[in-house]
Amino acid sequence: MTKVQLASTVMAAVLAEKIDEKQAGVLLRQATGTQWSLLTCLQYLSGKEAIGAVESLPDSWSEDGMTKEGLQAAIKVAAHAVANFHPKGVALCASDLAKSMKGQPLPQN
Repeated sequence: MTKVQLASTVMAAVLAEKIDEKQAGVLLRQATGTQWSLLTCLQYLSGKEAIGAVESLPDSWSEDGMTKEGLQAAIKVAAHAVANFHPKGVALCASDLAKSMKGQPLPQN
């Protein structure tokens, strides 16, 4: 669950323009001890491990200002990004959720 929270927090900070992609990479590498980048973060959030971790939480879960609903929204944003942001239309991961969002608008719920 810690990786899900970390990835969600960093993605939110980038989207809010509090940090840039390079700063996100530094934070992710320091926190994980691996070569994570913003792209790796998005790929992780849209994948089975993160989705499974969030689905297993009780609906009333809340920690450090995060909620299950907020994490589910972060997963959707990440999946949409890796499915649609490549300029040549190539999906940036093999996530089933991302594949289902290819060419679709970002879900609002």
